[in-house]
Amino acid sequence: MLDFNLTSNELYSTAFRELGIHTFSDACTFIHQLPYGRNANRFDFLLVLSEGKGTCSSKHALLASLALENGIEHLELIVGIFLMSPETNPSLEGFFSDKSYTSIPEAHCYLNYKGERLDFTALDLDIEKIAPKIVREQRIDPNQVSDWKIMIHKHYLQGWLNRNPVIQMSLDEIWKDREEAIGLLSQ
Repeated sequence: MLDFNLTSNELYSTAFRELGIHTFSDACTFIHQLPYGRNANRFDFLLVLSEGKGTCSSKHALLASLALENGIEHLELIVGIFLMSPETNPSLEGFFSDKSYTSIPEAHCYLNYKGERLDFTALDLDIEKIAPKIVREQRIDPNQVSDWKIMIHKHYLQGWLNRNPVIQMSLDEIWKDREEAIGLLSQ
C-alpha cells in the first residue's frame, strides 16, 4: 500500500496532523474506521473529520486531496458503477423482493493505486465483493465528486433504463428507489 508522511502545510494535511495522524496509511486507517453517513455539506470534505462520518465520495475525495497536497499524483480517485443487488449487499434482499428488477446500477467511489482498488468506505464493505459487478470506471478529480459523480451515475442509469424497457420507470423514479436502498444501507 502507498504510504508517505503528511508534510504539506495545506488544509487537509494540517487537519490530519492536528488529530495526531502523520502518515497517509494512518489517515486511511482512521477514515476506514469512521461510520458511513452523509455529511451536512457534500462540498466540504473536512466535515468527514469534524462530523466523524462520511460516504464513499467524501472519504475518498478527502484522501485523494490529501495525496495531492503532498505531491502524490499517481493515486487516482475513481467512480465505479456496479450492479447493486442482494449479492453485493445482502441487507437489500427485502428491498428487491417487490421490484421489477433484481439489481440497480450504483456509483461507488474508491481509490486506485497501480491497478489496485482501495476502498476505505466502511469496515463491513469489501471492494472485492462488488468488483465482479463493476460495469464502468472513470477517474475523477476530488472537486468533481459532488456533482460530476451524480451526472455520471444518472447518465448510466438512464442508459440502463433504455436498455431494459421492461422496467417501466422514469429516471426520477429509479433514483428515488436507489435513495431508498442507500437509506437502508446507512442504517
